[in-house]
This record gives sequence, C-alpha cells and structure tokens, in this order.
Amino acid sequence: MREKPSVAEAGGQPLRQAILAVRRLFHVLSGTADRAHADLGITASMRAVMEVLHERGPRTVPQVAREQGVSRQHIQVVVNGLLAAGLAECLDNPDHLRSPLVRLSAAGLKAAEAARRREARLLAELAKRIPGSDLKVTLKTLNAMESGLNRQETRAGSRV
Repeated sequence: MREKPSVAEAGGQPLRQAILAVRRLFHVLSGTADRAHADLGITASMRAVMEVLHERGPRTVPQVAREQGVSRQHIQVVVNGLLAAGLAECLDNPDHLRSPLVRLSAAGLKAAEAARRREARLLAELAKRIPGSDLKVTLKTLNAMESGLNRQETRAGSRV
C-alpha cells in the first residue's frame, strides 16, 4: 500500500510536474529543430550556438558555454561541427592567445537567417493556438523558477 505524501511533497507536486513538462518540451523542441533544419545540416545544438553568435557577435567557446549554461567541452564539440561545416570561423583574440573568437561565416549567417525565418513561421502557427495571456503567465512562471533556482544555487555555493 502506498503511503500518503508528506505536506512538503504534496506542495511540491505541481512544481515537479512543471519541471517534468519543461524537460519534455526541451526534448520536443530539440527534435523539432533537428528536423526543421536537417537540410541545412544544422542540429539543435548548432542552432543554439549560431543564435548566440548571430545575436551577440564573436565569442570565445567559454563565453558561449557560460551564456548557455552548459560545459565548455560541449560547446567546443558543437563549434568544431560548425567549423567543419563552414558555418563558423575562428578569429585571433587579442585578449587571449589560446582562446580564439568564433563568429559565423558568410554561409553561417545565411543559414542562421534561414533558420530564423523557418522558426518564425513555425512559431507563428503555434502562437495562434495559445492565448497570449497564457503565454505571459507561463513566461512569468518560468522566470520565477529560474530565479529561484539561481538564488538557491548561489546560497549553496553551486552545490545543486
């Protein structure tokens, strides 16, 4: 026989369900991006790095990793793929001899803009089915979750 959940567990249940939903959505978004941009030779991870470089300009691998909240090694693998595909190029970094700046190549800019146009069409269709007021509440909730977790991580000295 299953025991009744504690008050703390019961109170955290909607939050846990929301976190699980966000994880599922992340994987759905990743798969959707992989399929949407397959003909461009761009994976979801590549698209995320390309977006940072497109919006913020040349960056080092460690800078992109910090901005994305992932490991430097992961970003290095993704950047290596972008370089091999001719979608990015390295520039000398006057501030750090061993950490070059990475920027989108001309082909990378063209691919990033094509991906952005495709995504805009896809998201416009999705937005028609979700009321704007619901999206505002969702965004507010997600931002509160992120802020709360960041505060906890800071208090715990990054031992989450």
